[in-house]
Amino acid sequence: MNTAMKQRLVGTVVIGCLAIIFIPALLDGEGVSPPEMTSSMPAPPPMPQVPVIQQERPLITADTLASPDPEPDADDEPATSARDTTSTTSAPPAPERPKLNTAGIPATWTVRLGSFGEKANAEGLVARLREQGYQGFNRPINSSRGPLTGVYVGPVLTEAEAGNLQRKLASEFELEGVVVQFSIEELEQ
Repeated sequence: MNTAMKQRLVGTVVIGCLAIIFIPALLDGEGVSPPEMTSSMPAPPPMPQVPVIQQERPLITADTLASPDPEPDADDEPATSARDTTSTTSAPPAPERPKLNTAGIPATWTVRLGSFGEKANAEGLVARLREQGYQGFNRPINSSRGPLTGVYVGPVLTEAEAGNLQRKLASEFELEGVVVQFSIEELEQ
């Protein structure tokens, strides 16, 4: 390498070092003040007064007992109208409450519509159930005939509700189902 080339390289390195030292000092923004911000925003508009609505519990007439009819006077004729039959009717029975399991969680019930050896057949029935608006699903079942796929509808909270669902499914899909208790543990296996 000749001397002129060495001098050029040394000069380039010196200029580069000076640039690394002085360029950040020149570009750090010291001494430059930001422009003054002036705002021409209008004052906020006045907010209208919002009325406060008090919530009221609606009166439920089914929860109140019907008052008995007053005793007819001896001078009046005995009344045999529809009024007498309505006063003796009682409120509908309260719905069955779900039973709690040992963990304090409500026991739920499903309707098993069938067990299929071919998973595709089970998935087809589940698709038909869902098209009709039912909550259908399938699960693997271990049986003496080998692994099967069970098709279920539900779960519902009471066994009586599951029985009603079973009858409804039997009439719509012509499949006799079995009411079984639903458990989450079987899903996790």
